Amino acid sequence: MKIASVKKAFKGEHHCGDECGWWQEKGKTTLCVADGLGHGERAEMAATAAIAFVSHHLDDSLAEIFTDCNQKLRDTRGVAMGIAVIDEKAGTMTYGGIGNIRAILARGLEVETDTRKIVRLASNPGIVGGGFRKLNTETLELEMNDLVLIFTDGIEIYDPSNSLIDLARDIQSLAERIIRQDSYDTDDAAILIYKWQGSINDTR
Repeated sequence: MKIASVKKAFKGEHHCGDECGWWQEKGKTTLCVADGLGHGERAEMAATAAIAFVSHHLDDSLAEIFTDCNQKLRDTRGVAMGIAVIDEKAGTMTYGGIGNIRAILARGLEVETDTRKIVRLASNPGIVGGGFRKLNTETLELEMNDLVLIFTDGIEIYDPSNSLIDLARDIQSLAERIIRQDSYDTDDAAILIYKWQGSINDTR
């Protein structure tokens, strides 16, 4: 399995305002995490609406997705949202985010080496559904066993190279441990992890 996700609601709340979605088609994997503003049912409705919108616009560019989703969510609380698009043929990942969504590329965790690398990807200020000024995207080349982690601000990973290494081979267990150990009881939380296993053109 190369995709894992876990979410949990604010302590004592039945509705979770954080949501994850992922889709694989046409040699492309799209990962999305949405954080509805606030807590409770209205936050959950906003996050669910964002994920549903993205699911129906996978062929659009990231700029189009964020701009059009911003209009679609005008009557909701709005969301913070991060999207990563993995080109399975080219072996690249393009990320864009609006609001307080965190994204990390973690490299070299499965081997004993000094070349382990953590890249933190930036999101732009704003609210999808409430407006934003610009969307910057970043494209990175992927290497075998790279991990892409996208998570909401209910989670804080202080030292990814140490906290991720021992579970890098089992990303579902890794996601569950992060939610258990690195999330706050005072906020909703969600994390989506993707493991790169090589280009679909790689026959090795």
